Amino acid sequence: MMAVEQLCNTETDNDVSARHIKQITATKFSRAVAGYAEHANVQKRSADDLFAKVKSHATGICLDLGAGPGVNTARLQVLFGTTIAFDLSFDMLKHSQARTAICADMDALPLLDKSVDCIFSNFAVQWSQNLPHLLKELYRVLKPGGVIYLSCVVDGSLAEIKTAFNKVDSQSHVNKFHTLVQLQQYISAAKLDISSLNQTCYQDSYESPMAALRSLKAIGATNQLSQQKRKGLMTKHRLQQVCAAFPLVNERAIVSYQVAIMELKKI
Repeated sequence: MMAVEQLCNTETDNDVSARHIKQITATKFSRAVAGYAEHANVQKRSADDLFAKVKSHATGICLDLGAGPGVNTARLQVLFGTTIAFDLSFDMLKHSQARTAICADMDALPLLDKSVDCIFSNFAVQWSQNLPHLLKELYRVLKPGGVIYLSCVVDGSLAEIKTAFNKVDSQSHVNKFHTLVQLQQYISAAKLDISSLNQTCYQDSYESPMAALRSLKAIGATNQLSQQKRKGLMTKHRLQQVCAAFPLVNERAIVSYQVAIMELKKI
């Protein structure tokens, strides 16, 4: 059986709020273990686009950042001598087939400077509480000449969900994502070189708005700020209102993700 190393990081009082959000995030993704593989269709297509960029002669140590249940780790283990599955959710990692795994916070990477040859991260870094800092950390742990294959959900995602909920109340039910321009600025500040970067719109199609909402919950991608108190609970009537307001395309409920697909390098 794979041994998972679970690490704890010291924190200051200013970190309490961020830690609380991370705990909620980890809990949601842990609950999503059972249905993740079935519902993570967009994530699979994004991963395929990232793997298309990975060089066939890939070697050395690869960090699968935000590995989840290891859907990409198995493919990476074929390409690299050593692949480390890294995730905040212990339950996710327990379901992976990774030979080496670390359960810890990506915003405080417990890795040595210049210790990995490659970083692969699909649909994960948007959950960082400090993306500019995370990118600098990726630079720190990467060896000179090392490569990062990265997908990140950006602003404009889940527009259909936002439209539907706006008909019910004025509160935020959709996560706020960084813009592509902001992401490019963070990459530049981290001193990483952009080998390629493009924004792609991935869409999932569902038979009903309710099926679309359930699928988001099944992959743990519901609003990470949902611990904040709202004025009213999501009653059955309010949920019916949301479904009625959901924009349909050919009688199908579409959920769109705007995703930045990148290949970065440490010069």
